[in-house]
Amino acid sequence: MEKEKNETKEYEIRELQDNYFYTPTEFAKLRKCSVPTALCIYNSKDFPSENYGKEKVALGSAIRDWYKVKRNKEE
Repeated sequence: MEKEKNETKEYEIRELQDNYFYTPTEFAKLRKCSVPTALCIYNSKDFPSENYGKEKVALGSAIRDWYKVKRNKEE
């Protein structure tokens, strides 16, 4: 029973919602990456994150639009 709760909690975020503000921690779970990697993405110049108090957030629809644009790695 307890194992089921943990599995459900781990996979709560499955799909990007357009009208929801995601924190870097939530984004990391959604993208299945580490929180430091998510923070790097949130701190990118072209990523649509905003400061909300002491934390950065990004709107789901803005994240979806950001992913639609192809980018090359900066050298």
